[in-house]
Amino acid sequence: MPASSVIANHPDGQKEALPNVALNSEIMFQVLAAEISLQRGLLAPAYNTYLALAKETRDPRMARRSVEIALGARQLGDALVAARQWHRLDPQYRPASQLLASLEVGTGHLKEAEPLLAEELAAVPEARRGEAILELQQLLSRAPNQNDALTALTRLLVNDMQRPEAQLAMARAQLAAGQSAAAMTSLDTALKIRPDYQAAALQLSEVGAPERPVALAQLQAFLARNPDAKEVRFAYARLLLADNQLDAAQQQFELLEKRYPHDLSTLMALALLNLHSQHNAQAEQYLRKYADEAVQQNTDPAQAYIYLAQIAEDRKDYQAADQWLTRISVGSAAYIPAQIGRAQLLSDQNKVGAALALLRSVQTNDPLDQLTLKRGAADILVKAKRYGAAEDMLAKLSKQYPSDGDLLYQYGMAAELNKHYDVMEKAMRRLIAIQPNNAQAYNALGYSLTERNTRLPEALKLLQKASALAPNDPYIMDSLGWVKFRMGNKDEAVALLKQAFTMQAQAEIGAHLGEALWETGQRDEARKYWREAYKVDPNDDTLKATLKRFHFNP
Repeated sequence: MPASSVIANHPDGQKEALPNVALNSEIMFQVLAAEISLQRGLLAPAYNTYLALAKETRDPRMARRSVEIALGARQLGDALVAARQWHRLDPQYRPASQLLASLEVGTGHLKEAEPLLAEELAAVPEARRGEAILELQQLLSRAPNQNDALTALTRLLVNDMQRPEAQLAMARAQLAAGQSAAAMTSLDTALKIRPDYQAAALQLSEVGAPERPVALAQLQAFLARNPDAKEVRFAYARLLLADNQLDAAQQQFELLEKRYPHDLSTLMALALLNLHSQHNAQAEQYLRKYADEAVQQNTDPAQAYIYLAQIAEDRKDYQAADQWLTRISVGSAAYIPAQIGRAQLLSDQNKVGAALALLRSVQTNDPLDQLTLKRGAADILVKAKRYGAAEDMLAKLSKQYPSDGDLLYQYGMAAELNKHYDVMEKAMRRLIAIQPNNAQAYNALGYSLTERNTRLPEALKLLQKASALAPNDPYIMDSLGWVKFRMGNKDEAVALLKQAFTMQAQAEIGAHLGEALWETGQRDEARKYWREAYKVDPNDDTLKATLKRFHFNP
């Protein structure tokens, strides 16, 4: 700055260089006009006025104000222009340099950012350099092109590669750029430099499936050296879960539970693993302990109560299931779902009136909670095959909430069950108009047409659209196979239906597959799949009707 400049104090403690320019009436008028424009929501005139004042007066405060306005309007390009001006007017002022570097990175101008970042890194004390290196990588991760970010980081850290933080920073940048093998090498180097570096070990748990075996081996070795590394052991257990090594994962969680018996995440992980293995008694023990610990730690135990209710319901102990759900407090986020669960328990015992009365008795002023309760009541009516009452209730709700996609779908399906096919079609077409990528809406409408054996070419188009949106959905696959069967493409139908049943062994899919096999002459195989479907759900309406038509007793 010129020798005649004066110095002003900034609120952050740093000093800002100001020019020796008199604050005349013309400048005051322009500042006042800009602030009035801002109050009126006219951001562009205010921004331009301050930027022009910055150039005219060489006062960095004017440039800083134009940056603030552009950032408030989320106009990064304008903010970058103003930030460059701010930095030119006060190149020694670190907040200006830091903001300019951030904007250069965020807008993809990495070459312009590099000198600023190098200067900033050089100014960091040695004691903070490792931390600053990781902060630098985090800033560069905001760049639009991660390969460019990796190149810039490599240049900036050329003299720091002996630091474990630099190797970790490189690994993170390499992962972001899709260079997983290089990232593994960097993490291995970081752990050789510092064998107890937990941050590098934790990063191993974030690698993709191809590198997972090596990552698991390195984590195991790390834990052998550092057995008390709690977060790393938890990450190792989660990676074992991702690799479907459930027994090994459970062993790690059991070790964690012994070392940290009050840790809620570990207790829940053990409960869920035992539930998955159908070891309900062990799961219940962990869930009870989780609930007790959650209460002690002033944390909501609702998650444990929900699973405990599920275990009780599975053994048909409806009273115990209800007691667990009753424990969920009014202030819990799970309170409304718990009341719906209690009502469903009553419905399962053929106490439909009591179930509906329970839902009506729940007190809430939240409109969304009220809607959720009414939708829960509609589900109970459908389950009780009171389709007309369910449709009437959902029709009223859909008028109140015409843009609620989930509600529209539920309404359409209730109308379908009530054989009001025109109402169902209108609901689904309205849902498609609101959510053109809703695969389930296309599937529902296409399947409805197929089941009624009408407008099959249209049904095929709808189901092809659904399949394009969700190609791995077994229910959509079933619908597409079924319409192809109805249209005479039986071999193609069998292939699709087999694939769907392999993905989801569901009774209705099995009924369709058996019929398609029967009609192609593969009758022994048809019987085989019908028996499998019967084991899944002997009460499925589609399956029962199919077996009756073919006079087959499984």
